[in-house]
This record gives sequence, C-alpha cells and structure tokens, in this order.
Amino acid sequence: MPRVDVPDVIVIGAGMAGAAISHTLRKGGAKVVCLEQGHEIGAVDHPTFGDDWEFEMRRDWAFTPNQRQQPGDYPVVTNGTFMPYLGASVGGSTNHYSGFWHRLKPVDFRKGTEHGVEGTIDWPISYEDLAPYYDRNDYDVGVSGLPGDPGYPARPDAPRLPLVQHGEYNNILADAMEGMGIHWWPADNAVLTEDRGHRLACNSCGMCNTGCPRGSLGTATQAYVLPALSLGLDLRTGTRVHRITTDRTGAADGVEYEDLADGSMHALKAPLVVLAGNGIGSPRLLLLSTSAEHPDGLGNSHDHVGRHFMTHGYRLADMWFDRPTGHWKGAFGAGPYTQEWYDTDASRGFVNGVTITFGGAWGSAWSALGATTQSNPAPWGAGHVEGFEERFDRHVFCAIQADDLPVATNRVTLDGELVDSSGLPAANVHYDLHPNTRAQLEFGSDRLREIAAAAGAVGLDLQPMDDSFCQPGWHLMGTARMSSGPQEGVVDEWNRVWDTPGLVVCDGSSMTTGAAANPTSTIGALALRCADRLLADIGRQVEADVR
Repeated sequence: MPRVDVPDVIVIGAGMAGAAISHTLRKGGAKVVCLEQGHEIGAVDHPTFGDDWEFEMRRDWAFTPNQRQQPGDYPVVTNGTFMPYLGASVGGSTNHYSGFWHRLKPVDFRKGTEHGVEGTIDWPISYEDLAPYYDRNDYDVGVSGLPGDPGYPARPDAPRLPLVQHGEYNNILADAMEGMGIHWWPADNAVLTEDRGHRLACNSCGMCNTGCPRGSLGTATQAYVLPALSLGLDLRTGTRVHRITTDRTGAADGVEYEDLADGSMHALKAPLVVLAGNGIGSPRLLLLSTSAEHPDGLGNSHDHVGRHFMTHGYRLADMWFDRPTGHWKGAFGAGPYTQEWYDTDASRGFVNGVTITFGGAWGSAWSALGATTQSNPAPWGAGHVEGFEERFDRHVFCAIQADDLPVATNRVTLDGELVDSSGLPAANVHYDLHPNTRAQLEFGSDRLREIAAAAGAVGLDLQPMDDSFCQPGWHLMGTARMSSGPQEGVVDEWNRVWDTPGLVVCDGSSMTTGAAANPTSTIGALALRCADRLLADIGRQVEADVR
C-alpha cells in the first residue's frame, strides 16, 4: 500500500461516506490518506462459516461497541432508551447491515416548510439535487429491485438488477396488502443478483447480517474501498484520531492520531480534512477538537454540534403462521414494504409517517429463541422439539419505522467519567422518544395488526412499549446537520463546516431530517455529491497556484 506523506486530503472514517469520498477523490487524482480506527475485514473473517454463527454475531460481531469492545471501538454512554449500533472497521456498519435500500422522498427535504415541529428545518438542497448521485451510488453499490414504484419520482437512469429471491412470506404479505387495497412494493436491496467482477451473485444463504464472504452484499468495502485501494489510496487502519488541528486563523490544517498497535502519536497535515465518523463519532471528535480559536469545539459556534440527534423510531414484531413462511430462505434483505402512511396527515394527531417492512429472519437458533421479540422462546427439555417445530419456518420479521424529529435536547456530548482505551472521553448520548414518534409507532402497530389479520396470521408479537422500551439505534443522524445558515446547523449545502474553513463533515450526522427510510443510500449519495465539489475546488486551487 503506498504511503502518502503530504496528502491533499485527510479522510477520517472508512464507512459508506468516507469510502465513497476517498474513492472519488483518488479517482480524480487527489492524494488521499484515509484513517480508520478499526481493522480490515476479509471474506473468511465473518462468522458465516461457524456452526454457532447466530450467537457469534452477538459476541465479537455484536452491533453495539459496548458489547463488542474491539480495539477500535469506543464506549457510548446512553440514558437507556436506545442501543447504539455502529461499526468500527473498514466498511463501517455496512459490514453487517441488511442492505435495505430506501431513498428519501422529495417531501423529506422540506419538512421545515411542511410542519417545522421541534426545530425541524428544510434541507438547503432538494431531492432533485441528489437524484443523480442516488443513481450513481446505486450502480456502485449494486442494487436489485423493481423499477416503477409510483410512490417515488421516476428514475429513468437508475440501474436495477433483478429482484432478490425471498421465501414464501413475500407472497403471503404481498397478497394480503394487495387485497387490502394499500400501496406496497418489492423493496430495493443492496444485494447483487448477477456476478460483477470479483463479486458473486447472492446465493440466498440468508446470513447477510454476519457479513457476506461472496461480496454480494453492497458494503462500503466492496463498492468503494477496494476500488480506491487499487488506485493507490493510503488507508491506515488501527488509527484513532484524537483531534483535528487548526491554524492561527481557525482553519483546519490536519490531525493528530494514535497508532493503536503501539500507542505512538502522529501528526499529519493537509489543507483539507473530511470527517466521516458517523452520527455519534463525528460530533464527538468535533467536540474533542478544541483550540483557542474554537474553545467549544469545531463547528460549534452556535451550539449545534451533537444536537438534533435522530435514530428513527422503531417497533419490531414477529408475525406467526401455521404454515411455512420460508423466512430462512433467500437474502435477509427486505421483501415487500408499504409506505401507504408515509406522509403527514394532521388528522392522525401527529406529523410525519411510517414505513412498514417485512423481511426474512435468521436460522434455527433464532426461531428457537422466539425470533425478533424473543417473547415466546421454545421450552428447554421436554417439549423442545414440538416447540421448535411450531416456531421454525413459521414467522416473519416486521419493522415499523417512524420519522424521528430533530429535537435539540436529544444530543451527543462528551462523558465526564468514562474514557476509551486511549483516555479520550466517551460519547454520551441523551435520547428521549418524542411523543410524536411514539404516536407514529402506535399508529403503525394498529396498521400492522390489520395486515396480520388479512394475511391469516395466528399471532403477532410486538415489541413492548413500556418503560423498558429501548430503540435499536441502527441509524445515527442529525448531529452536525446541513443547513442554510450557521444559526441553524453545522455544515452548508456542500457539507463544509460553517465556522471552520478546510473542514468537511459528511455522514449520517449531516442529514437534516431522517425520514421513515434507511439512510445508507442517502449517505452514499451525499458523499458522492460532496466529493465532486471537493474535486472541483481542489482543481481551482491548483490552477490558482500555477498562475
């Protein structure tokens, strides 16, 4: 791997955004160093091949760093209302995501105009600004789906591979929603259904969340890291950035980072720094990077860094049948989904709306444990075989996803006590489920019950929403949000930090609203758009220097 001593750009983080930006910049000729505090993951590193893969994915491959505790992880303190899910490795959390591939809709970019509740603002860009980058990202990642969903603007240039294969549950739920007269559509998935170069088509093994050794799953590594490395990207793993440095004018001019292998500290200078550390990691590093010119951290002149944290309201459920569902067959990715109740309808008593998605589930151990909600596991000992047969191949994974509000008091700060292995303060995340989000989830639950009845289900286990209700924090957004001015957010329409020249933040933290949609597609599109602008700026600077 080539070593770049004097880079044009330093990129912090090798997840979807950092990888897409690194690849685009390197392809355009820029000298790029990408710093990733985690490690590289090879095909055989995944737990896919082990007999206990369903349990291993809860140990070393756990979604939350608090349980995983790998060298590149840092602890996240919460107030107990959500479980932080984030990756610390090359490829980030895409190494074990499901590949659900939603886009935002045009309305999602103007929620401030629509209702403006709890500090909601419009994005400074529109769906139309991002559409060509959505298309480009779809191709790079490799997306399977069915064109023509009337719930979205037409996508004449969006590439699509044939649909992934699903078990019988797909037909059961699609038929039910069709009979109810509600709009549904086969979901897009970031899963190859045709071979592409070294990447093989999905073989329907159903273990996407453990990582895909075939390269079928559209991870940041497959889409962007490996191509960038072939172009000479200087990727340095096991490197924890302690702070982004600034010069006497307050402009970013480099980083100080630690080699986690031996604890040595290093300084690296560059005229441009791109931060892509996720919706918790990015505000944490901005707050850590204090200086005389930025006493409250970078980008924080108006106290927006870390605020407006969104993670999507989620209520998970298991739908049970007395006939085979084939939940274990095909890709784990989403099957049918409905956005019938996606848009705001004030008569419901809340703003925003929900997406209801149906998907496959893991294997035999998962079924025996009672599936997603684990509210009714098979008994041990006598009756286990009968209990297992009542559960395996008899359930469907259901997810009610609500559009969270960007509440200023839901925020990331630096913890005053807990530190990581380098002695840096842990991230502290305070998140309260907003009554509007709870109302969306209750509304979605009623709709899910109706769908279950229409599908002939014999039971529906919904995640309880009592005082112990804990959100799965799969999506970390809003904490360095894009805005039309520095009084409302942290970055401008090109992801440039308002008060820190030479610094860019691009990842889930820069999303202004979260929508009722998975964010990875949007994060990748934002990154490609951001990188194109950075290349143009670098080119103009080079021309000026030559003159």
